[in-house]
Formats: sequence, structure tokens, C-alpha cells
Amino acid sequence: MSNDLSAQLAARFNVEQDDKPAATDSFGELARIITKVTGFEEPERDTRMDSFSSLDRLEIAVRCEEKFGVRIDEELFFSWHTLGDAADYLSAPPSR
Repeated sequence: MSNDLSAQLAARFNVEQDDKPAATDSFGELARIITKVTGFEEPERDTRMDSFSSLDRLEIAVRCEEKFGVRIDEELFFSWHTLGDAADYLSAPPSR
């Protein structure tokens, strides 16, 4: 997503743009994205993906695509039952 679109989304959903440095591991970065998008303060590896609204899940997927440089299609996204599943995929070598 371009910076302009990110700014538009931030303005639309009344959130600040993400200028913080990246976390050092995929789960840490995913947890930071989850907190930023949903306000959920302490996501854990066993936190279920279906505990977030469909709009939040869409924004999480888009931000993960941007951050990790991967394409996340609907089938892949819905195969992740927990944040741990997502983090495992996102930390795998780029031969996806």
C-alpha cells in the first residue's frame, strides 16, 4: 500500500500513522500490528484470528503484506487459526 493510501486510511479510521521501528521477530511485529489495528493490548501466539472483526482482519492482512513483503490471499489468511499460525508463516523462508 502506498504511503498516500496509508495516510488516507489512518485519517479515515482516526489513527496515527505507523512510524515506530520494526519488532525484531515476526511474532513481535505481528503483535505490534494487531495492537495498532485493534487496540488489543497483549496478543499472544494462541490468540485466535476469529476474535477480530472482519474489517480488522482485512487491515491486518494488508499491513502484513506491506511489512513482510508477501502476498496473502483469502485462502491463506483463513487457514491461520491463531496468531502463532500467522507468525510461523510470516517467519518462513521466502519460498512461499
